[in-house]
Amino acid sequence: MNMKVSIFVPSHITGFFSIKEDENPLKKGSCGAGVLIDSGVKTSIQTIKKENNEIHQIQIRINGKKDPKNELITLKTIEILKNYIIKNNGKNNGKFELKDNIIINHEINVPVGSGFGTSASCSFGTAIGLSKIFNLDLSNNQAGQIAHLTEVELGSGLGDVLSQTSKGIVIRTSPGAPKIGKTNIIEDKNNFSDILVLTKTFGEIDTSSIIKNPKKKKDINKFGLIMQEKIINNPTIENFMDCSYEFAKKTGLMNKELLKIVNELKKCTIGASMAMLGNTVFAIAKKEDLGKIQKSDNLKAIDFKISKIYNDNIKID
Repeated sequence: MNMKVSIFVPSHITGFFSIKEDENPLKKGSCGAGVLIDSGVKTSIQTIKKENNEIHQIQIRINGKKDPKNELITLKTIEILKNYIIKNNGKNNGKFELKDNIIINHEINVPVGSGFGTSASCSFGTAIGLSKIFNLDLSNNQAGQIAHLTEVELGSGLGDVLSQTSKGIVIRTSPGAPKIGKTNIIEDKNNFSDILVLTKTFGEIDTSSIIKNPKKKKDINKFGLIMQEKIINNPTIENFMDCSYEFAKKTGLMNKELLKIVNELKKCTIGASMAMLGNTVFAIAKKEDLGKIQKSDNLKAIDFKISKIYNDNIKID
């Protein structure tokens, strides 16, 4: 019998962060703050009965197509999931056997490699989905730990998975995987219903090339910790955006092209900065701010993607 499951994991845009090293990869991670948006990754997993002489196989698709570069995160998730099951629940090991072919498709509706946490979304969705398909009975936090281990091993992220277990605008107060790291949320009296997130991507940034660079890491940690203290003392949307802007400027991570657009956006919105780590501008705005952007000679020609703040749980169908 063919089975199918779909999981939606929201994108996470980090405004600022600091890196926390630990020999235990579950405790390694980052503190900082970011915003979850309603654009993200829908991972669909289905089993298809194989013919008698057919070799079992897992097919991975990104938006319906083969994509060798971006399927690495999914392959690594499967590998770590198998090891996790063997290590933590030996008796369940027999469940994780391929009797049918499996197709995993990630429907990604934000730019990949551009500061939206898509690798975390893909990995998290894969771990939850395979747990459902194979009746592994993993909690979302356990699936999140597998996704976090995948991210740390590949150097593709440090705090997105932990944030994706929360809602809205998330402050990561303690680093690590879900159940180990801790988060707080920034409260909003209207549950962000009248708030929009504007984004525009101008290309990719290789996350691992920055978080493994000693000079960049030193600056990130220095200013990330300063911003962390500021946001904990005053957890508001406005302060989140101010801290994000200050962090992007002081670390030198934001190039001149982005800075020019960000400075214009700051005049028209609650605040603007660069998505960490991606060549992406993001702004948080009220609905009435869109009119001001349309009147700005420097902004009206830019085709911003408009999302809402995601204030819900991961969705499983």
